[in-house]
Amino acid sequence: MALLGLAVLAGTISGVAALRAAPTPADLPRPSPTVGEEPAKPLSFGRTLEPGRYVISTLAPNFDDAHRITLEVPEGYAGVSAGFAVLKDALDETGVSVWIVDGVYRDGCDGALSRIDRLAGRSTDRLADLLANQQGFRVSTPTDVAIDGFAGTYMERRVPAGTDISDCDAGEFRVYQYTDEGWAVLTPGQLTLVWVLDIDGVPLVIDASLEVGASAQVRAELQQIVESIRIDPVE
Repeated sequence: MALLGLAVLAGTISGVAALRAAPTPADLPRPSPTVGEEPAKPLSFGRTLEPGRYVISTLAPNFDDAHRITLEVPEGYAGVSAGFAVLKDALDETGVSVWIVDGVYRDGCDGALSRIDRLAGRSTDRLADLLANQQGFRVSTPTDVAIDGFAGTYMERRVPAGTDISDCDAGEFRVYQYTDEGWAVLTPGQLTLVWVLDIDGVPLVIDASLEVGASAQVRAELQQIVESIRIDPVE
């Protein structure tokens, strides 16, 4: 997804098999913080972060009030406004973000609100199916995975490099809606890795986005970030 727009909340934003989190049994106990470990910090906007563990937001107050998502950020990344993503320095479309999705556009080039499939009942399987079959994307075969002990579905999605996004509504290839905003791909050929997890009955999307030409080192860094994610109840 074009993550340049992450820096402007009112805008749109925008992931490779190497980033796939190794499947683990969903009932495995989630790791507890190590004794002496520093508390997770809020993501700072507009500057490079010190390596460490940070709290990331889904922008959905009801979810964030009940769940705390943290991840380990390596050197060379920055936070975005409202703390809902981390971006690789100097790569505007490469990073990790988390989302609570309200609906999925049936066709990425058709931005009409009437063409959005809403998530009635907040079904994780329903969301995974909509993303796997969304028109305009080349999507890998979905597979079962788990992150931090939460079961879900993993897939890789790409808008073909030959897609002329300028012909789409508003020049955007839209993916889904969240909190009345639209999330869009702005660059043809960009790869998005998507995990759809069931968090206590609510589908959570973890997105790892890689712009065209991103290095193997950057892919490995995003893998480490995703695999470091912890999801804990707010007490």
